[in-house]
Amino acid sequence: MEKPTYHHGDLPLQAQQLALDTLRADGDAAISLRALAKQLGVSAPALYRHFSDRNALLAELAISGFEALRNRLRAVDQQVPRKALINIGLVYVTFAQEEPNLYRLMFGGRVLPMGTHPRLDAAGKGAFQVLEDTVARARQLGYLKPSPVSLMTAAAWSLVHGLSQLTIDGHLPSEKAEPTLTEGVLSLLLDGSRSNPQQLQQDITL
Repeated sequence: MEKPTYHHGDLPLQAQQLALDTLRADGDAAISLRALAKQLGVSAPALYRHFSDRNALLAELAISGFEALRNRLRAVDQQVPRKALINIGLVYVTFAQEEPNLYRLMFGGRVLPMGTHPRLDAAGKGAFQVLEDTVARARQLGYLKPSPVSLMTAAAWSLVHGLSQLTIDGHLPSEKAEPTLTEGVLSLLLDGSRSNPQQLQQDITL
């Protein structure tokens, strides 16, 4: 006798949570819609009504990841430009350290290349926008050099992404092992971008 179709309204959320647990433990390769359906006690077609394929489910996980990252970035105090820029970087790297497999899925491009899932692309841009706005504000206040905001943001993003990837891949010490490493590297870039280096020491003490 065929298994009854599952109609519970929380099925998509339950599937996403179970998939996230699997991702955290074993990586995205371990995620299968059929395996998730079996674990949830529903038929595979029940899940396929909510997710057209495996990558559609993975895209939802990545979207949730970008939304969580954006919320953390937006919570950074913007009062002092130097602190805001460094703390934005610290939040970014910490997120990657806490969610390494989710971070890899969000930024890897292997499974979810740009242009394939518009909502995912928009979520990624939303998180990036917080960094760009922070850089733009620091530049507007005269803290950073009058270089193009897009260029400075790309440099900042490249640095924090590189730090994140190197850390979660085991090439750099984690925050627990070396708590000042990330802040020190961020400071090197930031202080080289200062608008007025003569004020550097004063700003560092703020």
